[in-house]
Amino acid sequence: MSKSPKSTFDLETERIFMPPLNLHHHSDLARIYSDPDVARHIGASRLDIAGTRSQLELFESEWQDRGYGQSAVITKADGEVVGRIGLHYWDLWREVELGYVLQRSAQGQGFAFEGSQEWIRWAERNLAEDHLIAVIEPENTMSIKLAEKLGFTPNRHDVTPRGGNVRVYRRELDHQID
Repeated sequence: MSKSPKSTFDLETERIFMPPLNLHHHSDLARIYSDPDVARHIGASRLDIAGTRSQLELFESEWQDRGYGQSAVITKADGEVVGRIGLHYWDLWREVELGYVLQRSAQGQGFAFEGSQEWIRWAERNLAEDHLIAVIEPENTMSIKLAEKLGFTPNRHDVTPRGGNVRVYRRELDHQID
């Protein structure tokens, strides 16, 4: 378990901190991805040590290029990195996805809902897009339930660049003026 350095872009809720995910979080994310039940819907065998590093490099470049990306999910109670939540731009569809992954022991405790709500609020204040998507494998019932609880509705079936069959959910953004 590692603590993240303080960032200038830290989202937080009552129970979690969400600083930008970067290579500093490699061992934590690799630990989370090492659970086959966690990784099965997000890339499974591709998320070994090298694959996790490659994914983190992609996440870092997205933060640099777009000003948003995936955040580490760190519990305030004990400082443990328990997952990731954030936004990802899909070039294929020209849409922004809200994605989330939590280690099994943190699932069902409301962290993904809480963190996702905060990211939706951020998107409504900061993005020009009129909606977000959630890209979910049809068998991932827990993720589907969470997406629906967050206001996403089924939009279409599609195929990812690696050939995975997914269901794309959509949520309109209610842009707020500060």
